[in-house]
Amino acid sequence: MVNSERFAAEAKFVKLPQYDNADIVMCYVSTKEEADTWWLLQKIIQDGKTLAVPRVDGDMMEFYILKDLNQLQSGKFGIFEPSHECELYIPKEGELMAVPGVAFDENCNRKGHGRGYYDKYFGKYSGENFCKIAFALESQVAKRLTNVMPHDVPMDMILTEERIITR
Repeated sequence: MVNSERFAAEAKFVKLPQYDNADIVMCYVSTKEEADTWWLLQKIIQDGKTLAVPRVDGDMMEFYILKDLNQLQSGKFGIFEPSHECELYIPKEGELMAVPGVAFDENCNRKGHGRGYYDKYFGKYSGENFCKIAFALESQVAKRLTNVMPHDVPMDMILTEERIITR
């Protein structure tokens, strides 16, 4: 994967008015299979915004405030998560959230890693309370995903290296 492709979606993200207007940005910590967010995590902090990142406890996920990337530690499934010293973040209405996924479609549906953490989170806090933006490589976007379930929460926007997809 070309390095510029790995960061193209995130570069578009920080130019969005939703990003400019956000005091708090909820963002995942990427794995090798996902669009890379490490640069973005640092930028959010440098821009003086509050950064909240997810941690899985049992079968639920919550977001925690991260003041420094040194507060990340290897967690469940080898994914970096905030340490237990980080403060729990309870979302308010209209929060900006970068959401991971492995496949997407042009209707802004997403498929994650199959454990349903984000869909459960959106169910707990009402998915409509978030501005949900996914990062993807163009190769991860299909015309239409099969097996989209009723509990699968669609994104508001998908950013790729080539385009912005909205619903």
